[in-house]
Amino acid sequence: MAKQKGRLLLVKIGDGAETETFANLCGLTTQTLTLNNNAYEVTTPDQTDPGGQIWREVMTGIRSMAISGNGYFEDSDAEGRLRSVAFGTGQNDTADAICNFQVIVPDFGTFEGAFHVDSIEYGGEQENGVTYSISLSSSGYVSWKAVA
Repeated sequence: MAKQKGRLLLVKIGDGAETETFANLCGLTTQTLTLNNNAYEVTTPDQTDPGGQIWREVMTGIRSMAISGNGYFEDSDAEGRLRSVAFGTGQNDTADAICNFQVIVPDFGTFEGAFHVDSIEYGGEQENGVTYSISLSSSGYVSWKAVA
């Protein structure tokens, strides 16, 4: 597999419509996708040699995915959707901060599922653009579709 440009790793947010359309969070200049497999120990001694050496055994428990990114705030429609999912209307909204996201890994495939917006952070320096950072956690099954 050939090396890919980092800017082609895309984080997209769904619009929430019945036939969902996804839009790039283009302001992100750094994106990270983390797949987690929680392991739990199930080690037992060997029945035929209980005094012998014991090797650790594990099983996979909870699976999850985390997405993070940071970049320059552009006030795009996609960033507006991200804000509204995270903060709701701002008027005693009980929105659960969850919506569908896609992550496209170039020349590899697409992950898609519901994610909780854990945090959005905005910042700015006197001589630079406004920046933002996001942190997302999967909420349920995340599908995978390999590049054909």
